[in-house]
Amino acid sequence: MTTQPHAPSPRSIASRWVKIALVVVLAALATVAIGPAYLSGQWPWVNPPQVAQIDQLRTLQDQGLALPGWQLTAVGPIPVNRQTWTMADYRADSTAAAAPGQQFALLLRPQPWHSNQPQLEWLDLAGSQSWQIESRQRLKVAAPSGAGPVQARFFRAWGNRQSFAVVQWYAIPSGGHPSPSHWFWANQWSQLTQRQITPWVAVSLLIPMPPLAAIADYQPLALALTELVQQQLTTTVFD
Repeated sequence: MTTQPHAPSPRSIASRWVKIALVVVLAALATVAIGPAYLSGQWPWVNPPQVAQIDQLRTLQDQGLALPGWQLTAVGPIPVNRQTWTMADYRADSTAAAAPGQQFALLLRPQPWHSNQPQLEWLDLAGSQSWQIESRQRLKVAAPSGAGPVQARFFRAWGNRQSFAVVQWYAIPSGGHPSPSHWFWANQWSQLTQRQITPWVAVSLLIPMPPLAAIADYQPLALALTELVQQQLTTTVFD
């Protein structure tokens, strides 16, 4: 008695096509990544990718960030757990959208070197300032002119008899986000398509506020400053 061969099930056929599609996609990605190197003779492992904007990042660390409508009153380095941040103080001038005399501080940690990656600098910063944190929420800013959209951490921090409305995010050319994973995936794509590392700047924006004030009252200013900082980083550092 002979047995008839079994016909392949629909599930096995679908699985086979998925595997074929995956091989095709991987081959296409490899062609995109290796093809230009093959034609030029410049192989990736000979010249590892770098940050094209490393000079602008160093200038930012030394000089701070100029913001239209705001007077930069002081700028200098501060150490935070073996890291160097740049702290800048601003006061609203006559052209600012904020009330005259309004002040805020901007803490920036530009990417120090090609190999440095973001590593949740927020934890070291909060610990160094002995902050008590409350009213945590997300701040979302639509894409500023010439820049990408920003999602940021927004909360009240208080310690040493001072209280702040704080906004924090990692700024990159395509926008901003408080999670390092956002930079990671942008960096993977940048290396694959442009052979360059995506630059980043850790941003912590501090708006002074009375201890018992409602943080919601400071959200409009926080939104405006987040948009302004991201736009200036995009045009002066990332461009």
